[in-house]
Amino acid sequence: MSEDFDGRGRVNVDVALLAYLVPLLGSAYILSFRKEDEFGRFHAVQGLTLVLALVLAPAAWALFSGLVAWIPFGGVVAAYVFALVVAVYLAAIVSWFAGIVNVLRGRRAPVPFFGRILR
Repeated sequence: MSEDFDGRGRVNVDVALLAYLVPLLGSAYILSFRKEDEFGRFHAVQGLTLVLALVLAPAAWALFSGLVAWIPFGGVVAAYVFALVVAVYLAAIVSWFAGIVNVLRGRRAPVPFFGRILR
């Protein structure tokens, strides 16, 4: 029997689902109080990766747009680059749904686009 399974031979879906339904707090709970649950820890890290992408994308854009604002037409360039932030957010939504589906199916598969970042 794998360590991903509870005593009855099933994965602990309810704990792992917290990583996606309550992204930051759920992952913190799993990593702090459910350290022995490998399935939950895997999905907690996946959920934290999504949160990290959602925070870093606009922060990187703000830094970039602040730097290019000093050049002519820099504001136009920054406006076009903002499309990348929107793309990251759309990819995060797809990854979030994929993570929930992976948990409900009992799979330890990385979420698309961001799943291999914090391995």
